[in-house]
Amino acid sequence: MEENEVKVETEKVEETAEIADKTPVESKKMSPKEKKATWIIGSIGVLLVATLTTVLVVGAVEDHKRSQQTPYYTIPWNTDLGGFYDENDKYISEGNGDYVKKKDSADNEYAHLRQVGTSTRARTFVLPTYVTIKEDDKDNKYQVFTVGKEEGNIFHSGSENITAIYAQSLYKEIGAYSFSNLPSLTKVSLRSTPKGKQEIGNHAFYGDALLKDVTLADNLTAIGESAFEGCTALEQITLSGSLTKLGKNVFKDTSMRYINFNGNKTDWDTVTKEEGWDEGLHECYIQLLKEEQRSPYIYIE
Repeated sequence: MEENEVKVETEKVEETAEIADKTPVESKKMSPKEKKATWIIGSIGVLLVATLTTVLVVGAVEDHKRSQQTPYYTIPWNTDLGGFYDENDKYISEGNGDYVKKKDSADNEYAHLRQVGTSTRARTFVLPTYVTIKEDDKDNKYQVFTVGKEEGNIFHSGSENITAIYAQSLYKEIGAYSFSNLPSLTKVSLRSTPKGKQEIGNHAFYGDALLKDVTLADNLTAIGESAFEGCTALEQITLSGSLTKLGKNVFKDTSMRYINFNGNKTDWDTVTKEEGWDEGLHECYIQLLKEEQRSPYIYIE
């Protein structure tokens, strides 16, 4: 009886050992499908690691390249980075400006821009706030207050492609013919001066047939003769309540329908209007933006 029990126990141990010995072997065996799936997963992992490494390396190289490039700027209202910009508002250059030093009535010195060079890539011109003028082998910095050369616009060449002009906050005078006969010009924005007055000279934007979007300074006091004559696309404009003078033919040959005046009827009546100032205006409304007591507009038949 005991022998049989021992024999049975021995057989059980041997059987258990055999099973234990076989189990690891059997667990390592995989079907062809399992092997294929394992290979695919492994390959994907390797590919992902390689791709990530490539992206990191290439990205680092591109970042380095960008760090070596000259940065470009959008229209810089808050800086003195004047000059020319391309169609994507990318800064091109300041242009070769011809500046001279002048003095105002209070004997304060300032810079006057007479002429500036451009390029065929230029689309926008931002007038600079400051400029350096060389005097007696010294570089002296002046604020730029005025622009113009009395005959013809201020651009040497390439002006046929200029579509927008922005004047920053210090300009007191846009002189005669400064931006006249620019065939592609569509937008103009003139910021207010921090103090003093601003004027637009005779024929300043004469013949700019595509000009349609115009923003004028809040402290604009005078618009000269034929300043916007021939701006056939111009349909409306807003004039400062500080305005004191309008020259003749100022809006002749435009499509003017609305003149928005930032004042009331009394303010409008005090504006000196040269004879023929309204030449060419038909079915045009002068909207008095601050009129409260009377009719808010004046109609020109």
